[in-house]
This record gives sequence, structure tokens and C-alpha cells, in this order.
Amino acid sequence: MSKKSLIYLDANASAPLAPSAKESIFTFLNESNLLLANPSSIHTSGRRAKKAIRKARECIAENLHEINEENLFFTSSGTESNQWIIRSVLEKSFQNKQPHWITTPIEHDSTLQMVRWFEDRGGIVSYIPVDSNGILNFEELHDLIQAKTALVSAIWVQNETGVINDIERLSSMTQSYGLPLHVDAIQAWGKIPIDLKQTQAQYMSFSSHKIGGLAGTGVIWTSQKNLLAPLFLGHQETFKRAGTENSLGIMSLAGACSDLKEDKIALVASLRDKLENAMKERIPGTKINGSLASRVANTSNLSFDGVLGDGLVMALDLEGYCVSAGSACSSGVLEPSHTLLAMGKTKAEAMAALRISLPMQADFLPSWQELDSFVNVLEKVVARIRNAVRKDERKK
Repeated sequence: MSKKSLIYLDANASAPLAPSAKESIFTFLNESNLLLANPSSIHTSGRRAKKAIRKARECIAENLHEINEENLFFTSSGTESNQWIIRSVLEKSFQNKQPHWITTPIEHDSTLQMVRWFEDRGGIVSYIPVDSNGILNFEELHDLIQAKTALVSAIWVQNETGVINDIERLSSMTQSYGLPLHVDAIQAWGKIPIDLKQTQAQYMSFSSHKIGGLAGTGVIWTSQKNLLAPLFLGHQETFKRAGTENSLGIMSLAGACSDLKEDKIALVASLRDKLENAMKERIPGTKINGSLASRVANTSNLSFDGVLGDGLVMALDLEGYCVSAGSACSSGVLEPSHTLLAMGKTKAEAMAALRISLPMQADFLPSWQELDSFVNVLEKVVARIRNAVRKDERKK
């Protein structure tokens, strides 16, 4: 019996490995005779590895329109990038009684997990509210800012809904108050144009495996090198983060950068829109969350009346489709999406959410025929689950 081929529709959790990422890894390993030396070693192999990392840093800086590659720091993940930035800024604020941090209720878990850390040490957190489409209410920000406000953190592209926040406007507002701005750009990279100088933020976080590099590598950008406090003591990353560098991960990230093409965005957006229209036409009670906001091309967040998102994920997996009920970092936990609750959705609507995120790479982007088949399967699965729910309700 032949294995059913999988259709991957969960690229926001982890993008498929980009061809150029593979090529970068294999080229280095072939040239070094499969020897992966420590970049801190002063012998020939060590210098070769160090040179490869330097070239990778330059490539990434060029992709992000950063002139000075020394403003980029490698980490182990997007989560570490977010949390290192937050700790780096806010730890200094504890010299004041009840320091203040402003963020949003739709941040990734890696940022929201820092709320308890900050509050346990006496800090106060305020949230910029969002409307029903997940758009930040910037007018509220003026009222939230206090004399003791030390940092503003905001996500650029929401990982569950794909909604794009107006970071340039937010940056202009924070600058007028002299406040540093930390932007979680992890889901923005590769999906919208990024020019670090235009954003005027002070800190930005990125992740390798969201754009087709290997998991296990993240990036921090700072507008000035000395803005970031050391995470671990040691000489790597210009004395900011100790530990032997993840050479292959860094090289894969540089390779993935070269595969980022803005001309693919329109193609992906047209497929996503066609997919959403087909689902609305064929499946009654379909709601597209954040549909009236500006969104990245590849992301759809949907709720189906009377259907739990986790149940859909498992049923669709059996049919050969990889999708998500929300953020991969919170999968396996049957809780409503904090993002959808912040948008005013009911608990039932939030529990019924399904995230479809198309790969941005042409090699992995499904055809319309494959997506049309997906809609057919989804229609049957939703109907089956709804019928089962109705039968259970009649028995009660």
C-alpha cells in the first residue's frame, strides 16, 4: 500500500528548508572535507569556519539593508532573540520603583512569557489594545506611556492571523517620546519588504527556520552595537553571547536569504485569496479572522462554527494535510488563542480556529489543484465533526 503524500500548509510554524540553504551547507562541508571546526580555533579549519560565518553575517545584513553587519547578533532561536532583547532593556529599569513596559496582547508566547518575569520583579505591564481585526489602536498608546516606561514591544506580523502592524507609525510615536522600540519581525521576514533603517526601531528579532533555514538559529538586530547587554559571558558575538556558534545553522540562514524573492508574494497572495473564497463558498459558517486588515500573503486564520481547531488538525493530518490550530509553540495545549480573544472572539470561536500558512518558496507552494482537493476534504471533515456534535447533543 503506497504512502499518502503530505501537503504542507504550516509554513508559519517552520518553513521548508530552502534549496539555497541546503546548497550553502553542502558547499561548506564539501570544501572542508566534512570537517566542522570550531570558529574560535586559530588553525586553518577554524579560520575557514570563522570566515564562512562572517560572510553569512554580511549576506544577512545586505538582505536586511543594514550597512554595518556588526549590528547583527546570532542566537539559538527567535524566542531567545525576543527574550534577550527584553531582558537586556528591562533589567536596567529595575533601578526605578515599579518600572513600566508596554506591549500588545497579540504577541508571540516568547514575548508574553516575559510578562510574569517582569511583574514578579515589581514591573508594571500595559497593553496596546487591538480591534476586531487585530489592528493595534495607536491612539491608546499616548495614554499608556508613563515617566517610568522603559520599552515598547510589538509584533510586526502576527504569527496566527498574518495581520501586519504599522511599525513605521509606531516607531514615529515611540521616537517622539524618546522610548526604545523592540519589534518582533520573525513572521515578517520574507513576507514583506524589510529595510531596517526605514523602520527606525532600536531592536528587531528574526528566526532562521521561518524563512527556510535550519531551526536552531535566530538573529537580533540593534540600531547601535552597544545597545545589547551580554547574555552569557564570553568572547563570541563580540563578547555579547558566549558559546560556540551554530556554524551550519548560520550558513543555512544566509543561504535562505538568497531565496527570498518579493516577486513570489503576489502569486502566494492570489492562491491564498482563492483558497479563502472557496472555503467560504463551500463550507457554511466559515469566518476569516483578520480579513479586513492588511495581512501577509501566505496566512489564513479561520473559524468554523461548532468545530474545535485541534480536532480539525488531527482529522486533516489523517487525510495528508499539515495545518495548525494556531501558534506551534502552544500546540498540544487545548486553550483558546490569546490573539483571537484579544480581537473580541468568543472562547468557542477562538477554540475553533485553524491556521493555514502557505510556503513562500516556489518549490513547495501547492498547486491550485492540490488546494482545491484540500477544500473538498476540509468540507467533508467539518461536516462530519458537526454531525457528530449534533448527535452528542441529542443524546444529552
